[in-house]
Amino acid sequence: MSAISKSKQRLARRLRSRRGREREGLALAEGPRVVLEALRSAVEVRWVLVGEVFGAGEPGRTIVARCRERGVEPGFAPDAGVRELCSTEAPQAVVACVRPPPLDARSLERGRHLMALGVQMPGNLGTLIRSAWAFGLDGVVVAAGMVDPWNPKVVRGSAGGVFHLPLIAEPGWLGGLESTGAGGGAGGNVAGADRTAGLNVLWADRAGGPVEMVPEARAPDWVLVVGNEAGGVPPALRPLGRAVSVPMIPGVDSLNVAVAGSILMHELMRLGAGSGEGGGR
Repeated sequence: MSAISKSKQRLARRLRSRRGREREGLALAEGPRVVLEALRSAVEVRWVLVGEVFGAGEPGRTIVARCRERGVEPGFAPDAGVRELCSTEAPQAVVACVRPPPLDARSLERGRHLMALGVQMPGNLGTLIRSAWAFGLDGVVVAAGMVDPWNPKVVRGSAGGVFHLPLIAEPGWLGGLESTGAGGGAGGNVAGADRTAGLNVLWADRAGGPVEMVPEARAPDWVLVVGNEAGGVPPALRPLGRAVSVPMIPGVDSLNVAVAGSILMHELMRLGAGSGEGGGR
């Protein structure tokens, strides 16, 4: 066992901010489950630090064994020192440094995708990514204005799903919608429709039709859009698709975005199961 180097300590501090992660091209994975998923994935793992006491237990031994299978020699240090590198609450004494892969530039016309526009709460985005991974979606679009998917709290909330599910670059037409104005005038709607021709866009809204009653929800290919926790889906995007909702009893105003998005993803995958596989894989 040895002390943690100053360079690793400084790097971990830099990786607590989005700016630092973008500058370094690296991110942290904290906690046994998330580190293990990183090691099971194709993501590059630069180094792993394991606490001396934690490493003596079964979860620690499993991680050490997996590190060596991947050709990553784990480092060992006092548990307290390893936990100090972490930014999440009540961390366990294991942390890894990973290199996030570049965003996928694929088209959204084929496959099943989630687009979380403006979602700011790390826990919400982490849960959405975890659900998308669990339900077999083909990817999550990383759009401007959303919390960094490599924020340690997002990574932890995703239960490691962020290492397995493709993260997709924002499509060019999405940024162009801003020029149509929030009101989505007639000219803007036509331009937006041209840019999204071929896409089956479904967006979550309390006033939308129940998801099982919307014909487009039974298609094998779709993009599900969920919006910011406070404002919902941007008005300029709404004319370009169909609104879908989760049926609720009278008197309930709304669901948390992560809960609503997870239910809709599950229902869309179920409803489209008889229409053949999506083409994104």
